Amino acid sequence: MARWIDVFSLSVTTMIFVGMILAIIYFARRISSTVEVTKESLKNRGISISDSGVSIKTNKRFDMEHYVDATQRFVLRRHQASNFYLTINN
Repeated sequence: MARWIDVFSLSVTTMIFVGMILAIIYFARRISSTVEVTKESLKNRGISISDSGVSIKTNKRFDMEHYVDATQRFVLRRHQASNFYLTINN
């Protein structure tokens, strides 16, 4: 026959486990809602996050001329940086 202390211990243990499970569910939902709010905020700024990746909405378009100009600027800067390095070491 179960004594009152056994019933009390069982009920306290059950309450602790149920409380832990409810706390985990609560925090998981809070984290999920925070993530959704953050996704919506980023989406309003033009950044879309999905399972397949991240996409950024821009208003600018680059054509071939812009690409070539950017490449030439990069090469010129690297060339100038290497010449600066060579003049210092000589």
